[in-house]
Amino acid sequence: MHGQQPGNKHRPPMIHIRFVILLLIFRAGFAAQAQCPSSPVLLTTQAQVNAFPTNFPGCDYLGVRFEVAGADVTDLTPLSQLTGSSKNFYVNFNPALTSLTGLDNITEILGDLTIEANHSLTSLQGMGGLTHVDKLLKIQNNDGLLTLDGMTAGGVLTNVASLVIIENDNLTDLSDLLVNLQTVTEYILFNKNNALLSINTMNNLTSVGWYLSVEDNASLVSLNAFNSLNSVGLGGANWNFEVNKHPNLTTINDFVSLSELGHNFSISNNTGLTSIDFPSLNNIPGTMSIAANTSLTSLVGLGNFTLVGGLTITGNTSLPECEAEGICAYLNIVPPKPATISNNATGCSNRQQVETACAAILPVELTAFNGKEDNDAVLLHWHTASEKNNDHFRVEHSTNGIDFVPVGTVPGKGTTAAPNDYVFRHDQPANGRNYYRLQQVDFDGTYAYSSIISVELTRGPELELYPNPTTGYVKIKGDLSEGTARLSDLTGRLIATRRLPDEYLIDLTREPAGVYLLEIRMGEERVMKRVVKE
Repeated sequence: MHGQQPGNKHRPPMIHIRFVILLLIFRAGFAAQAQCPSSPVLLTTQAQVNAFPTNFPGCDYLGVRFEVAGADVTDLTPLSQLTGSSKNFYVNFNPALTSLTGLDNITEILGDLTIEANHSLTSLQGMGGLTHVDKLLKIQNNDGLLTLDGMTAGGVLTNVASLVIIENDNLTDLSDLLVNLQTVTEYILFNKNNALLSINTMNNLTSVGWYLSVEDNASLVSLNAFNSLNSVGLGGANWNFEVNKHPNLTTINDFVSLSELGHNFSISNNTGLTSIDFPSLNNIPGTMSIAANTSLTSLVGLGNFTLVGGLTITGNTSLPECEAEGICAYLNIVPPKPATISNNATGCSNRQQVETACAAILPVELTAFNGKEDNDAVLLHWHTASEKNNDHFRVEHSTNGIDFVPVGTVPGKGTTAAPNDYVFRHDQPANGRNYYRLQQVDFDGTYAYSSIISVELTRGPELELYPNPTTGYVKIKGDLSEGTARLSDLTGRLIATRRLPDEYLIDLTREPAGVYLLEIRMGEERVMKRVVKE
């Protein structure tokens, strides 16, 4: 901004000159405050870092991509004026950089934050004010990084979209990272950190939207970080939960709250692993793979879950017991679901051995379970050869084979060696395929599931009878086309015939109280309805 030089002939009063000077100073200051970069910034030398506050005086919040990437960059303190960015922020490929001091005032990054290939960096000291990363937080390939101490020293970072910590060869723990992290809306990758001993202090994390991968951390012995995690993969399709390739990990017992997965489940190539425990795991819509864990001896910690997509248990050479409740329920599904069971210890070396073991642990010896359509309802029948401490059966129904809801309860016979037959009528099935399973509940509250069966129910058009029960007339309402309605009693005696849609009233005024059957035929379609006369 250039001011006009005052002339000698018409000199303005002194007070006016002072006002103009003050105005110019104010405008210059205002302009300086607004001098943030308008295009992406790449600082490749220490001199460029040093010049940033001069080139962009007063700029504290970035609206463009910002990157520091220079072989001679050692000091970030000239960037201390920065408080945040609405775009991506990168500190990458600075081999001489030993500290992030200078970024202390940054509180939010609304894009990605990447700290990568800074091989002299030993901690994240200098980023303790960060409260929010809107997208990806990635810490990768920092060979000198020993700890993540310094980031979130105040415990204020609660949410990120994605968290990636990979290929930091000397990183030993995550002790000061994300202590208050609650949600990760997309994914977590903790992979190939060769010196990493433990993943901890993330016990406020409750959900991961896409997938969780902990893989190929050669020194890892503990996963004490996920005690509050409830779900993984519910934010989209085909997302995985996996803990793979850890020779020194002996137990996986840190996912005590994990109940829901979006798709696949994998525990594989953990050669030192002896036991796993997922006591709350409820639903696996995809596949389960437990493979090449050569020290694993039992799967009982898997508990009771519903598996849908497929089962692989192979190469666990010390594993003689595979009869977890959820696995048994999956192997009992009719028709059989795909399962690969091989190269484990005797007792779990093939599918037949596992099915035999499953039958031996069931408190109720269920020898038959089937269902059929019965007058617009589904009639279920099951047979037991023996029972032990059997309090009751809970009948559960589903329309997709995954999500089941209780529809009734049938008392059990306690403890008996005698065979018993059970019948249950489901009066409100869905049109199309219906799925059923039995939850057998002991007196102490423990339970086990039967196999899942399906019954195809093909209804004609939706029709309504009202009033029903009735004291006289019944009206037929619905999408009526040419056809007939025939009313009979339970002995088969024909009471009345009506032509549809012209005549839609059924007269029961002269009939005794009781149950009647109304058969409606329209072309090839046939509907049976029960009518109650009071």
